Amino acid sequence: MTNPNSQPERPNLAARYQPEQGEKWQFPEMPPQPQRYPQQPLKFPDMPPQAGSTVRARRRGVSTAGWITMILAALMLVAAVVWLGLNVSRIPTGTVEEREALSEVQTPDDAQPVPAEDNNVLVPAFAPWAPGTKIQTTDHHPAPGEHFTAQSCTSAFSFTGKDGRAYAVTAGHCGREGDLVWPTGAATTFDYASEVGHVIFSGLYSQHTPETQGADVGIIEITDPERYMDLVGKPIPTGIGAHVGPVDRVCKTGATTGYTCGEFEDTERVQIVNLDPGVEDETFGDIAAVCAASGDSGGPVFADVGGRATVIGVVSGTEAGRADEECYEGMDNPHLMSYSNIDQVMAVIRHVVPDADLIPRRW
Repeated sequence: MTNPNSQPERPNLAARYQPEQGEKWQFPEMPPQPQRYPQQPLKFPDMPPQAGSTVRARRRGVSTAGWITMILAALMLVAAVVWLGLNVSRIPTGTVEEREALSEVQTPDDAQPVPAEDNNVLVPAFAPWAPGTKIQTTDHHPAPGEHFTAQSCTSAFSFTGKDGRAYAVTAGHCGREGDLVWPTGAATTFDYASEVGHVIFSGLYSQHTPETQGADVGIIEITDPERYMDLVGKPIPTGIGAHVGPVDRVCKTGATTGYTCGEFEDTERVQIVNLDPGVEDETFGDIAAVCAASGDSGGPVFADVGGRATVIGVVSGTEAGRADEECYEGMDNPHLMSYSNIDQVMAVIRHVVPDADLIPRRW
């Protein structure tokens, strides 16, 4: 279905992105990751028997029925402990080292701001989530025992407004306005008791301005910035390449395929996005020969600026019809990834959070 308000179709540039539901991508095998929280069997210390305890207990008037009650109570207690062990939250809480590493990149370094005309990056005054944070979204609070779908995506970067409210950027198709955002790994009722944020704008589903029309960019308001969020790789400082200019090579980080790179291909290409079953819309963005898959959507697209990874876009989609093919860097006839470029991202931020607290820097 074509959006009547979208820009005119550009001949010979249309390409279909987003793999069909259920398709999977094959990538080079990643090295095994250490299990962060191995499930250990419960083990209690052996208690040595105490001679004469039965005799003394009987002299104190403990009946056989009383012993049975005590044994049953002990068994119920052990069963409860085992149940808690099996149903413990799978959401990572973060080690002290991981939390310290994140804290170090949440605020800018000591470099002084530069005049707007001299800067090449914008740095958030505070970034609660580092680029590449993993997220899930649902359209409601799941109830115990309910079967539901949680969409896995990635966040490109985060920032705050002048009033201190926190926000994150992801792909527009990762959620509609009002959808709830959760840490990746949520699996139990407890995990879904309190969300970390909610979607407040989608470039595909929300009301648009001419500047945001066709941008597959979404904005999340972070309501629980203290909750630890899992991350792809190690946390890095957030630099937004608002004035980087043309690039030859780009990289991306995503929750599914991690860090992959490739050559820049083209800009402002027409892309077809599957919004709902049988419903399609046009978006516009840049194209790069970079491996990506479902779950990487919303992740940061980087360019090298002064030897530092700088965000120049947000992952939008992947080339459909090639889900069964292997994908790797440098391959002939490489897979293509579409992404919303930084101009589209900044247009959405100006529309949704006009008081975004972004500081000019020179990297």
